[in-house]
Amino acid sequence: MAVIGTFGSFTAARLGIYASQSSLNVTGNNIANINTKGYTRQRADLVSLYSGGDSRYRNSFNLNIGYGVLVDGVSQLRDPFMDIRYRNEQANVGASETWLESLELLSHTLNEVGLGDDFGVLEKQFNDFKSQLQQLNGAAGTMDYDTVTRSSAEVLCQLLNSYAKALDTVENSQLKNLKEDVKSVNSILSQIRSLNEEIREAGICGDNALELRDQRNVLIDDLSKYMKIEVSYDMEKIDEFSSVERLNINLADTGNPPVRLICGTYGTQLEMPDTAPKRNSGYNFENPNDPKNFNPDGTRVPRYVMPDGTLTDDPEQAEQVDNAQTGDENKNENRLWMSLKPLVDQKGRVFESVDGKESETVELGDNMLYGSLQSMREFLTGKGEFSSKLDIKYNKDATTTRGVPYYRMSLDALAKKFAEEFNKANRFDIDMITKAYKIDAGQFLDKNGQPLTIQDKNGNVITPKYFDDLAKKIEDSSNPDITPPVTPPTEEEIQAAYDAMEELRQKGVLNAEYAYYNGGVLFSNNGDGDDTTNITAANITISKSWSVGDVRILDTKKPDTIVIGPDGGTTLTHSTANDNIAHMINLMNTKMDYLPQEIIDGNTAANTGRYFNGTFQERFSDMNIILAVDQESTGKLYSTYSVKSLKLENSRQSVSGVDLNDEATNMMMFQKSYSAACQLMTTLDSMLDKLINGTIR
Repeated sequence: MAVIGTFGSFTAARLGIYASQSSLNVTGNNIANINTKGYTRQRADLVSLYSGGDSRYRNSFNLNIGYGVLVDGVSQLRDPFMDIRYRNEQANVGASETWLESLELLSHTLNEVGLGDDFGVLEKQFNDFKSQLQQLNGAAGTMDYDTVTRSSAEVLCQLLNSYAKALDTVENSQLKNLKEDVKSVNSILSQIRSLNEEIREAGICGDNALELRDQRNVLIDDLSKYMKIEVSYDMEKIDEFSSVERLNINLADTGNPPVRLICGTYGTQLEMPDTAPKRNSGYNFENPNDPKNFNPDGTRVPRYVMPDGTLTDDPEQAEQVDNAQTGDENKNENRLWMSLKPLVDQKGRVFESVDGKESETVELGDNMLYGSLQSMREFLTGKGEFSSKLDIKYNKDATTTRGVPYYRMSLDALAKKFAEEFNKANRFDIDMITKAYKIDAGQFLDKNGQPLTIQDKNGNVITPKYFDDLAKKIEDSSNPDITPPVTPPTEEEIQAAYDAMEELRQKGVLNAEYAYYNGGVLFSNNGDGDDTTNITAANITISKSWSVGDVRILDTKKPDTIVIGPDGGTTLTHSTANDNIAHMINLMNTKMDYLPQEIIDGNTAANTGRYFNGTFQERFSDMNIILAVDQESTGKLYSTYSVKSLKLENSRQSVSGVDLNDEATNMMMFQKSYSAACQLMTTLDSMLDKLINGTIR
């Protein structure tokens, strides 16, 4: 190394002053930003100034000495591995936190523990209805008691209506929140892309743009709660001689190549439209590179389904299905499918890969997202045991994901079974119809003694033989000794029979021993009629006929007794039995099977076995238990993830955060080095003054 010149020592001292001053400035900047969100601790990078080569007049008495110190730049103190761990944990926190908040909203709606006198409002009303039936049982045929029982049933229906309405409110609220979250994600992605543009321009000019990087890191941390991401850096070639750092953000665990969110100055946007093209269930959206997604000739299998059932890869031609709609008609129908637009820069230019392929729209599968977005999505679509086979194709865990649709459909199942059982109990059995009504020449008679024509919805005339054949089919289907086994009537056949029975009740003529009959529909789907089809928790109400007194709770189904007197005259003795009311009371204590196909089409149901066996009250209690267990387990997960995330953040801050004690130590150290460098310059000046001026004298 060249020997330092006489005035080279002044240069070393001067550089030392500059280095100490720069380090003090960095320390001051750190202290000033100690409370700035996302700020990363900075450090002045000092390097020793060294010049290679030997002095021309070097001799053995010369020493190789450096020329001082240089400030090479300012860098941030970050641990990339800690960033990765923290952001992965943030996805867990976001997923569990959102799911827990959603379950808490449900618990405010359904969890009745502590409300009412008997473990909840609805529980109390079930007990009240049973109590009124018991009082009616002791005073059968009394109008006052029938009215009181009807009033209790009406309150019970109103409670079910209110629960269904509350679930709709929760669903609509969370759907709006999900849409806002999608907007937030898109805003974050746009901001990151813009910052990448600024950082890139600064990098070309040789500036590290540390403050812009801090802003970007804060946004990346925020994004990691919405979805699980992978962050990486590579070098983007500017020209033959230079390159700059490029940030890449991908969706985690999406294969190779991964699904990109950000690639340098290119970024995507998330889409969740109100309607979306119907997807081909045979296409694996979770892994676009799956071999089954390609034909033998290498072309891709079409991803969408057209209205006629054929496949297409053009979303514009595909059948449009409800995706993120609001309104009663969209209950349980929303798919909440999401997609990513092609990567574009701020000028709208589409990203091209190294092989020249342009970025395309990416349809996200049911499990490609993980974080708060996915939790909210599953909460709004999870049907649990009511999932269809199609749901399973898209999400193998669909039957264990219980969101708003599951609880709504559970309530609907409860309301439907309650209405069906009591309507059935308050009407003639099917095998009693031909005994109860007047028949002539194989036809029912009306009140004028004329043949009564009753038709089903297909226009077929319903005759007494129709009821006899149906009753025989019901009896034979329950007889295990008959071979081959008889298939039981379908729900549609039973409903058609009940519809005909209601018309017969209104227009037909009863035989003398059944003239007491004033039974009929107790619960319907509309207070203005007696329609028993499609009863749900949202629409269940007491029937029009019961509300106006045309129908009352039936004491018994036994016929009156006809007694023939000595003179040949007949006397009708009315039965005093109230066995039917006792049967209704027993219904409140009877354990019944609940099957998914009672609510959804049995041909499409993923699970056809029973999901519960118990009384009406036990079914509602079981819903609350399921909700409580899910809430408790999610709460534990959230607590675990939060603690772990906090520990990781503390570890991360120990590296990148500003510590006042460390900065104070640095400040004193750099202040001393500054003073020492100044003292060195003073000393050198004194030495040279002595050498030059002293030598002259």
